[in-house]
Amino acid sequence: METAILRVFRYDPEKDQAPYYKDYEVPVEGTLLNALLYIKDNIDPTLAFRAFCRSEVCGSCSMKVNGKTKLACKTPMKELVETWKGKPLRVEPLNHMRVIKDLVVDIDKPIEKMKTLIPWLVPDPRVVPSDPMHESIIYPEELEAYKDQIHCMLCFSCYSECEAVADNDRYRGPFAFSRAYRFQVDRRDIETAKEKRIRYSISGGLWSCVQCQKCLYVCPKGVKPAEDIQNLRGQAVKKGFTDKPGAKKLKHFVDWIYATGQINRLYLPEEVYGNREAREKLTKTYTEMGVEVWEVPKPTKGLMKFRDIYLEILSKEDRALDLDFSHVRKIDKMVSDIFKADICTIVDRVHEKGESSKGLISKLKGLFGGE
Repeated sequence: METAILRVFRYDPEKDQAPYYKDYEVPVEGTLLNALLYIKDNIDPTLAFRAFCRSEVCGSCSMKVNGKTKLACKTPMKELVETWKGKPLRVEPLNHMRVIKDLVVDIDKPIEKMKTLIPWLVPDPRVVPSDPMHESIIYPEELEAYKDQIHCMLCFSCYSECEAVADNDRYRGPFAFSRAYRFQVDRRDIETAKEKRIRYSISGGLWSCVQCQKCLYVCPKGVKPAEDIQNLRGQAVKKGFTDKPGAKKLKHFVDWIYATGQINRLYLPEEVYGNREAREKLTKTYTEMGVEVWEVPKPTKGLMKFRDIYLEILSKEDRALDLDFSHVRKIDKMVSDIFKADICTIVDRVHEKGESSKGLISKLKGLFGGE
């Protein structure tokens, strides 16, 4: 019978001074959960881990195997052995949660954080009948908006892998925002709850997500928390919550990309954080380096066609952000004044002839208010 070594994390806070690992030889049969049950039934009854449904429904058997988050009941032992080529399989508890014992972690904290986002339906009396004997009808096209989110089973795999949770303890977590989004797009939910949910999401770190996409890859049910977070951000902006740096950055990107086809790294600190000093410092640094073209992004070829496509995307009903056309016109004028000729060609000629580019830099500074 083929066997494998499970190197299991062991720790009882009431008895052990520090965590340790213990090796167990188990049959390569069935799933990882089968192997853990084999240990508990035949080798070491003191091993603690969570499991319930054994059918990929409850999510309670989520854990790490060689650093990768897995559902024990869903993960075949043969697959693990083949992937790791017979090496010991290090089995550990999920990240970012207190260990109660061995592979069992305390899920109360992430649950409490999720509850702050109102992850439940607050019925709109205009849509939901007050009489429980009458149906609250959900049409297929409405269900389509949250058909993936309803499959979340609170396995905490995404929470364990989340870079934002690792960086910010107040961050609510990917699964929490997915739950919030699920009710945010439900027609039966009352508008006042939607407003509060957005406010609470922002205070819970909505703009702190770094879009590392790890939550997408580890979810055993195909829920896409990173996309839900992006959609919640779009709703926040549409509702007028544009005072956060994340929203300002989005606006900066949208306006500059529409105007020139690319972002403007030089002006981002000032437009997002109100830090003019940083922009002037960047200007000075680029000047000293002789990198003039960074002052204003050079428009892409076929910009007008690009604009038509971009405007078509943004003009859809579910657009995340309206263009600030007054700002775009200012950008247009900046670009027009500087790029009437091909600035790259001008700068190349200046350097070839060994001439000073001081005049060009002065013109740029004059346009942008630098000293």
